[in-house]
Amino acid sequence: MGIGSERVVYPELWQPESMEEARKIANNVSPHYQWAAGTTLLRTQWEMGTAPVPKHLISLANIRELNACTAEEDGLRIGALMRLNACATFERIQSHFPLLSQAIDVISAPSIRNLATLGGNIVSGVGDSIPVLLVYEASLRWMTDKGLMEKKLTEWLEEWRRGQRSADHFLTEIWIPLPEPKSEEESHTVSFFKKIGRREAFTPALVTIAFHGTLNSQGEWSSLAMAAGGGSGTAMRLIETEKWIREFPVSGLPLSELMKQVQDEFVTISDVFATDSYRKQAVAGLFASELWKSMRTVRNSV
Repeated sequence: MGIGSERVVYPELWQPESMEEARKIANNVSPHYQWAAGTTLLRTQWEMGTAPVPKHLISLANIRELNACTAEEDGLRIGALMRLNACATFERIQSHFPLLSQAIDVISAPSIRNLATLGGNIVSGVGDSIPVLLVYEASLRWMTDKGLMEKKLTEWLEEWRRGQRSADHFLTEIWIPLPEPKSEEESHTVSFFKKIGRREAFTPALVTIAFHGTLNSQGEWSSLAMAAGGGSGTAMRLIETEKWIREFPVSGLPLSELMKQVQDEFVTISDVFATDSYRKQAVAGLFASELWKSMRTVRNSV
């Protein structure tokens, strides 16, 4: 047999125009199918041999309601098929959720962001947008065989971590609640997203972190949320570290103890690019560095 004579098998492509039609097709071809949108990650996984090519590929690209962004009084609904570049430049996202725009701007290359979707970045389980959406306390809405179902991103990630997610469900939209208006006593916002990545190949970031909090006029935390991820591990909120940080005014935060606290709580894995120990140290160092900058800003503004 000559080189290159192996037969290439392509999936049968389905292009439903409604969520109901997509659900019916999935029921008819189950379990030999996969949902698809931009397919940028799927193609990479197939080429690398890390995921099998399915018999049926159900494209959601023609379902219009999945490609819209709706501003509501108390939050923002983002269709799962919104292209990453469209999300990054959407005025409501830039003004109310700037960390999301920052995260999207460092996902792969511009040509990929023109095709890839926010929903695809999330359901990959390792997308750079996930830590940001965690600190913004986002929820996900899914189409299931029993109809639409909404759950917190934190809840879905826990199911992912335990291997309990259902491949039959497809993501329809992301809900991000608007932050509470600042009270008169809240004088500062501390918010940042940072990423250490490698761009030699189309691979997940080594580490990503996100932080969003508010301080009162005394430099005490009124609210805060922090999350970390990267590599093939699942991103997570650092709830215990958040509680620990609240015990200190920002000007008196002991950074060496913070780094230990983060490393103790952050759960990640080793892969061919980095060990879990390296990722823990990198995440801890990024949080300490960015919070140190915030401490200086608060001192200079008082």
